[in-house]
Amino acid sequence: MHGYTPVKQKNGSVELLRFLFTTIIIFFHINLDLWDQKKVIAVIKGVPVTFFNHGNTGVEFFFLVTGWLMARSIYTRYIQGEKASEPLASSPGSGKELFWETMHFVSRKAQAVLPVYLTACALTPVVRLMTDRVLNLEYFLYRLPSLFFLQRIGLGKPFIGCTWYLSSMLLALAVVYPLCRRFYRQFTLFAAPVLCAALLGAIIFLTGSLGDIDDWFLFTYKTNIRAFAEISMGTTAFEISRRMKDRVYTTGSRVLLSAVALICLLLSIAYMCSAMDGKTGLAVFYLLFIAVVIAFSGEGFLCHAGIFSSPVLIYLGKISLPMYVTQTLLRRSIPWYFSRCSQWTQCLLIYLGVFIFSAFLLAALDSLHRHPVLQARRVLRFR
Repeated sequence: MHGYTPVKQKNGSVELLRFLFTTIIIFFHINLDLWDQKKVIAVIKGVPVTFFNHGNTGVEFFFLVTGWLMARSIYTRYIQGEKASEPLASSPGSGKELFWETMHFVSRKAQAVLPVYLTACALTPVVRLMTDRVLNLEYFLYRLPSLFFLQRIGLGKPFIGCTWYLSSMLLALAVVYPLCRRFYRQFTLFAAPVLCAALLGAIIFLTGSLGDIDDWFLFTYKTNIRAFAEISMGTTAFEISRRMKDRVYTTGSRVLLSAVALICLLLSIAYMCSAMDGKTGLAVFYLLFIAVVIAFSGEGFLCHAGIFSSPVLIYLGKISLPMYVTQTLLRRSIPWYFSRCSQWTQCLLIYLGVFIFSAFLLAALDSLHRHPVLQARRVLRFR
């Protein structure tokens, strides 16, 4: 079988998409805050163009990417070294080993977001005080479980509302990882797409959309089922893009792939700016799936030509998580202190504030990470 050699440098096209969909999600929340999700910015031939009324669908992209990266980790660490004549996946020795392997993987994912996440959680009560809102012991006790990403199992409320995504992601990874690890071929090529289609189809049929984060679906939050289904589909995206890599040889084929990815992306954004029914979100998810497969394969014409190799794009991808996590701080403070400004001015100030604050926070955390004391501790721990 055709092997897969992981590329150490990040894929600039994917990093650009991270930044793009983070921006869209932030605009969706701003629309909700300032215009109660009813802002129409234009009407073209009788069709309203909204201010990212369905921008929350951008979360689907991040779930897909999470699944892709998880499958790559499993493939490169445990499967790639096997001979083509041998079975593709070797299972871990016991259920106990698989359990600890899964916990290690999930904990590393949690640790990667903790510095930014905990900083934003610590600043949220400060912003609450600055905007003259209630702050008491009950407020902290009710939100304490969210420091451990437990808000999506029904324990209290989060400090930061939009971080439901992180909780659902980690819970879903704890279920998807052992399935993908033990049954790699069967899961990525068969079980994942079937489960995803069945679960997302049921969500759309019973609730009308992929959104509405507080909806309860069967035995848990809808967001947890949504995360499980879409992260699972992300593993399928990895397997397809892995098989595509280095197998597209003609310029015409690469141009066609780029065109398909661009069309899928534009159609997805068009839906996010539309007033269409929420049920269409299921089709958009599969458009995003196609775009992720092509972008990660690196076989599109633009990717292959190195158009996306700029370090600026890598930085934009890196700043996406701080922007996503800290957005609430600016969405609460700007309307309070600039209430006399127009809503469009507030929108601009919020977005610029989120970007600038995230850049500052990212620089501060990077500087702290490079501190000699922390580096010495990492070296000692490694030894």
